[in-house]
Order: sequence, then C-alpha cells, then structure tokens
Amino acid sequence: MAFTNSNDHLTGRNPAVYPAGAEVVAVRSAIDLVAADLDANDVGAVAILPAGCVPVGVVYDSDDLDTNASPTIAASVGFVNAGETDLDGTAWATGITTSQAGGALSLTLTPAVMRMAATQTDRKVGIKFTAAAATKAAGQVGLTMLYRAV
Repeated sequence: MAFTNSNDHLTGRNPAVYPAGAEVVAVRSAIDLVAADLDANDVGAVAILPAGCVPVGVVYDSDDLDTNASPTIAASVGFVNAGETDLDGTAWATGITTSQAGGALSLTLTPAVMRMAATQTDRKVGIKFTAAAATKAAGQVGLTMLYRAV
C-alpha cells in the first residue's frame, strides 16, 4: 500500500533543487505517516532525485514509529516503481531500524548506487517497510538527499 500522505516536493509545489555547478546539494523531504502506513511491505515516495543528477548520500531520519518494548519495524530505501507498490530494482540500503526508537542514520551507499547513470526524468526515492511495527505510532520520516549533477 502506498503511504497515505504526500509532501510539497512530490506534488511539485516545492520544485526540486538543481545544482548550479559541480557542487553537492542537500535537500530534506519529509512525510507524515499514519499508523496504517506502518505495515510490512508498505511503500511510499518521500523525495525526488532531479533529472540529470546522481545520489552521493542519504540521511534517513524518523520519529519513534514503533513504541513497543520490543520494536520490530525495519525499512529499506531506494527508487520506487511507477505505481509506488515496491522499490524499483535494488534497494540502496536495507535493514534500517532507526524508526524503532527514532533518530537519524547516514546511509552508506554502495559504489553501484553512487555510479548509477543520471536519467532525463526526475525519479522518486522512497521507503519500504520490510517489517511491520509491533506497536504502531504515527510520526514523521524524512530523507535528506545529497546529490550532484553529472
């Protein structure tokens, strides 16, 4: 199931930032999740990687979305498919447990992700919950995308 809410980056109300030169830009996009978004295999777009750009880093941040004494929620990050029903291809990072207590995590991207070819279209980057929350709690999750033009 796709996430219930959206954000201004995804709807186009806040256009994607495009690097003016060789610099790396950092853009945080967040989405407010409801309890129904925290089941296993729920997927949703959170951020945009603009056309002509490649990722160089991602920071995942989250509120405490699993308030159980033994939290179970886990996530993966990557491009989402057109229907936002799954990640499109290989996940950039898997086994992310930051939402179990809240916090931030700088994801280690593989060289394959950092060397991927830029495309001529914007691409949506999202989160897939690979394990459900034991005790669901609504909250916010964000992705800070660090990217450069090629």
